[in-house]
Amino acid sequence: LKVREHKVLGPYVEGLSKLMVKSFNDINILIDEGNQSRTVASTNMNSESSRSHAVFNIIVTQIMHDDMTNLETEKVSKLSLVDLAGSERFSKTGASGDRMKEGSNINKSLTTLGMVISTLADIAAGKKGKGAFVPYRDSTLTWLLKDNLGGNSKTVMIATISPADDNFEETLSTLRYADRAKRIINNAVINEDANAKVIRELREEVERLRSELSSRGGSVTQDTTVGGYVDIDKLKEQLAQSESLISELSATWEQKLKKTEEVHKERHKFLEDMGISIKSTGIQVDANKFYLINLNADPALNEMLVYYLKEVTLVGRCTAETPQDIQLNGAGVQPEHCVIEVENGWVHISPKDKAKTYVNGKLLEERIKLKHGDRIVMGNNYFFRVNCARPGDKAESMHADFELAQKELA
Repeated sequence: LKVREHKVLGPYVEGLSKLMVKSFNDINILIDEGNQSRTVASTNMNSESSRSHAVFNIIVTQIMHDDMTNLETEKVSKLSLVDLAGSERFSKTGASGDRMKEGSNINKSLTTLGMVISTLADIAAGKKGKGAFVPYRDSTLTWLLKDNLGGNSKTVMIATISPADDNFEETLSTLRYADRAKRIINNAVINEDANAKVIRELREEVERLRSELSSRGGSVTQDTTVGGYVDIDKLKEQLAQSESLISELSATWEQKLKKTEEVHKERHKFLEDMGISIKSTGIQVDANKFYLINLNADPALNEMLVYYLKEVTLVGRCTAETPQDIQLNGAGVQPEHCVIEVENGWVHISPKDKAKTYVNGKLLEERIKLKHGDRIVMGNNYFFRVNCARPGDKAESMHADFELAQKELA
């Protein structure tokens, strides 16, 4: 099996079996199976000497359902049980051949583990900077235990020693090993889903605000903690804001998608009520209809709005007593500004009293017939071009732009 490293999951063994368990008995069975397949051999020091390290991972997933937000959140934790094979001195073990090769690999990985522990201890003590190189990849053991040694975890090491005076040097070495390990400082933090964490904090804030509101009897009460006054209405506003945020963050993907579609429909309806037809990819119009198209000095805004003309189209402000088909709210626009009529395939425009409307630079004083490509200026800032093409109209009229309409007013 090969050890790989994922940018999110960290080091892992490719092809390693992951089995579901429901009880401790299931776990115990897997541990027994692992021990049975573990390499064990006899040496002069131990009749059943471990010839390999063993790592047993238990991944625990806690699923919680929040009745208030109707959300399911998960917390995942990995518990690693590691049994390290002891270091060996070949002069005492009498190992040879394969046993010597196995012992050499064990000692190499334990030496690398010692170097990793020493580096992490120096970093924790401030002897080395946080960016110091830690040789995790020098052995498979330290690579797999990367998260346990210097990551987001709590780690406990149990060192076993021998009471025999013949093993004094090994006992002393083991104690030094353990002493270095306990100097490593890891700050374990629960990694929560960002969305779930925000919802949890908002719920705590909502409960606090509700408790504070229920404990106060008047509209304004003395706040002894601050020495000032707390407005009950302000607390209610904060509570409403927090509850609104919880509702928004708790929405499922389907609910968010449905709400987005509703917003799009409302926007299109609002634009249609104003007489506007707008497309995200630019103007796409019905060639058989008459319409006004906006002109603007900014190329990004020029010819981006289409106002379709009905048989009778009223132009004015949204505050007019009579609902206006095309609503313009800029300077110089009267509540009822002008009327555009379509009769027998011809477009006519009639001004209202005291309303400034210009056609091709001339102030409109009476009802006139509009031609394809005419420029209309309403109020101080609204520039339009008329589309009412008829057979035989010249194509040049479509090239009338904002610059031309502005020069005509000069």
